[in-house]
Parts: sequence; structure tokens; C-alpha cells
Amino acid sequence: MTPSSYSLFVLGALFCCVLTPLVRNFALKYGFLDCPKRARKVHKHAVPRLGGAAILFSFLLVLGFGGLTVPDLRNFLWGNSRVGGIVVVGSLCIFVIGVLDDLSRLSPKVKLLGEFLIAACVVWFANLGFDKVQFLGFGELFVADWIGFGLACLWIVGMANAVNLIDGLDGLAAGVTLMGLTAIALVSFLVDLPHVIWMATMLIGCILGFLVFNSRPASIFLGDCGSLTLGYLAGCLSLMGSARGDGMIDGLFPIFAFFIPVADCSFAIVRRMLRGRSPFIADMEHFHHRLMAKGLTHGKAVLALWSAALCCGLVAVAAAFGRGDQLTALLVTFGLAGFVLLRYLGYFRFDFFGKGLVSLVQDRENARIAEQVVKEVEGMVALSQDFGDLDQAIERASTALGFAEVKLSFFHENGLLGVSSDSSARQVREVISWADSQSSGYFSRESAFKAEFQLRGLRYVYGSVNYQFLDGRKSLEVHDEILLERIHDAISSLAGRVRRSEAKD
Repeated sequence: MTPSSYSLFVLGALFCCVLTPLVRNFALKYGFLDCPKRARKVHKHAVPRLGGAAILFSFLLVLGFGGLTVPDLRNFLWGNSRVGGIVVVGSLCIFVIGVLDDLSRLSPKVKLLGEFLIAACVVWFANLGFDKVQFLGFGELFVADWIGFGLACLWIVGMANAVNLIDGLDGLAAGVTLMGLTAIALVSFLVDLPHVIWMATMLIGCILGFLVFNSRPASIFLGDCGSLTLGYLAGCLSLMGSARGDGMIDGLFPIFAFFIPVADCSFAIVRRMLRGRSPFIADMEHFHHRLMAKGLTHGKAVLALWSAALCCGLVAVAAAFGRGDQLTALLVTFGLAGFVLLRYLGYFRFDFFGKGLVSLVQDRENARIAEQVVKEVEGMVALSQDFGDLDQAIERASTALGFAEVKLSFFHENGLLGVSSDSSARQVREVISWADSQSSGYFSRESAFKAEFQLRGLRYVYGSVNYQFLDGRKSLEVHDEILLERIHDAISSLAGRVRRSEAKD
């Protein structure tokens, strides 16, 4: 008997419920943990972060079973059509990029280049490009083939990174993606796109199975491998679900279906560029951060964004079939409601520009210089083979980050640099100290602000670093802490190289 899409939906959920604890135990055993003692982290305990593996492998298992038992799905996956198979191969490649990023923090440019190459291959071989765009039934816009190809690639890569950016609270990214996929499955059912229905419903089942463990309090996170893969699959399926035949797509349906992650990503890019910062540098001003700043708890912020994503999904379904004045009324209502909510979150108030143009330009220049200095320091540390040049790197970093003293303490265990993450005994092996001899600071050392961070690798804690600031500050701004973390990550990578060298000797 040929199984239905509902049967495969349930099977996907069961597969993921079984695989997720196995992946979680693997991540715990081998140190794939999300450390809570970092900027932007809201959880208090280390949590495994390879949840994307459970979703993807469950999805592949149920797809394979469906391909073996459903002739039409088999043709779509590895038969004459092979569109589904091409998309699946692309998901595996995106997953690999995510795993590498989880392990070693890939350069944003390298990561984006890889994502665009994968998206380009998928769009080309799966024929996901377009040459006509339908806008809400009001007419068609003809575009050149190369423009349609480029926009399709941009959409897939944009969705992958949008879901990655919004993955900041327990269950948030998975839940928001699920709402958009539900809209895709419903519209695909109404316009008779059976293959999209199969893939979307199976992926929804896998996400629901994962949310059993990812909802607050989460015992496992998606990780970059999971959020990038989910976003990629959502981007591909939304393009497939937007197809209206003869090379035409519904231009606004996918945007409405995933409006929350798309809007959050767009605002993040504009916000960071206005402030002179790289669009790839994290901050704490995403939708969920602002909701929590307004007083919502962790769980309520997630529920609020899930609800908003559900509303956006319903609007997407309505927009896909409405006409004329119905669509006008819908868009006006959606636009006004969206404006009110975004203004509540602090957007469109222009208080950012209230400081004046001179101050804005100065802030942009300071941010640009700080990021450039940190990039130089990362390069200096990356070229080092031992700790001999760290004092020079620290001195260079001080010019942008403003600390007056630094003390680096490195631990050792069994004759090797670093101690296991769960070890409580941490013997200091080497101390590197640096102090700014040119300035005594404006404030006394009794009132100095001190900040201490761990130097962590995948499985070892290599040491700690202590900063003293004599400029009167009472805390670290999030952006400064993130820049410091980039330096710490570079030093931790250097420590890992030193440990591996010692182990060989």
C-alpha cells in the first residue's frame, strides 16, 4: 500500500524524536556545546548544538522511505525529474558548511561564497529560476533569465542566513520556519503541487519531532548546521511552492510566508551598516532581543514571534488567492499592523539619528576602526605558532578596545596545554601580562572596571583572560564584548595548535 503524505509526516516526527537524543548524546560526549558565557547568549548552561543533524537525517530517512514506496516521489527524487534529489544534495552541502562553522567559525566571506556556489548549482540543475513574476494578480513583470537566476540564488542564500540570524531563543528558528512551511504546504495543496506537499509535510514532521527537545527549556540547539540547512530548505521549497507555471512565480508569497526572519535579517543588515559595522558582526537588537528588553520572558518572546509568524503565513495564503480590492485591503491592514509592531520594538523612531550627523559619522568611524583593528589582530594570532607574539597583538587591540591592562593565564593538565571542560582543578602553566605604559587612566585603580573571560576550545579550556579598564566605564557594551570574543576565539585556536604540537612531541 502506498503511504500518504500524512503517514510520512508522522514517520518524520517519530524518526526525529528517536534521532535527536542520539545526536544530543554524541554532542555532549565530543564537546559540541554552545557556551553560555558569551555575549548575546541568554541560556545559563552549556547546551549541545548539533540539532540540525537530527532534523536533516530524519528528513533524509523519511524521504528515502517515501521514494521507495511512492512512484511519483521516486521520480521527483532520483528519476527523470530529479529536482527533489538535487535540492537534497544541496542541503547536505549546506549542512557541511554549517558544521564547519560550528567547529571553527568560518570567515563570513568564505561561508557566503560557499552558500552562493551551492545555491547557484541547485538553481541551475533543478531549474528553480524564473523569467516572470506575478504580483498579487495585478499583472506580470518580465525579467531576464539571468536576473531570475540571480534572484533565486539570492533568495535561497538569504533565507539560509535569515533563519540563522533569528536562531536566538529556544525553539524560535524551528517554530518560525515551521509556520512558513505550513503556508507553503497549504498553498501547494490548493494549486496542486504534489511534490512540494510531500517534501514540506515531511520536513514539518521532522521539525515538530525536534521541537519536543528544542522548546524551552531546550536540551539541544539547532546550531549553525541546523539553522542554515532549515533556511536553505525553506528557501528552495518556497520557490517551488511559488511556481505558477511557464517560468512564472508568485513574487510576494514567499516573502509573506517568511516575513519574520526576512524582516529581522533586513533590519539587522541596515542597522549594522548605518552604524559603520560589518553586516556579519552580531549584536543584541534582533526582534527577540527587543521583545525581552520590553519585559517579555524568554518563553513569551518565543510565543509572540511564533504567533506573528503564523499570522504572516495566513496572510501569505490569503495573498496567494486574493484579487483586486481584497488584496488591497489585506496589504493595507498587514502593512499598518506591521508598522505599529515594528515601531513598538523601537524601529522608525529615528532616535538613532537624534544625536546629530557629526556624532553619527564619528560613531561609524570608531566602529569601522575597531573592527579593522580586531581583524588585524586575528590575522596576527592566526600566523603565530606560539604565545611569543601575543603581547604585540594585545597592544594592538588596546588601541581600539580601550583596556589598560591584560592578564592571560594558560592552564595545563598531564603535561599538555589546556584542561578538560568538566575539570575543576586548573593549574596555571603560564601567565602573559601587558599594561599600557603611556596612560595611567582617568580613574583610580580602585574604581577600575574588570572583565574576565575563558579561552575555550571544542573540548578543552585553555585558560582565562582578565581585562582592566581605567576609562570610567561600568560595563562592556555588547559590540565591544563581541569584538573581544573574536580575539579570544583566535587565541583559543592558537592554543589548540600548540596543544596538538605538544601531543605529537
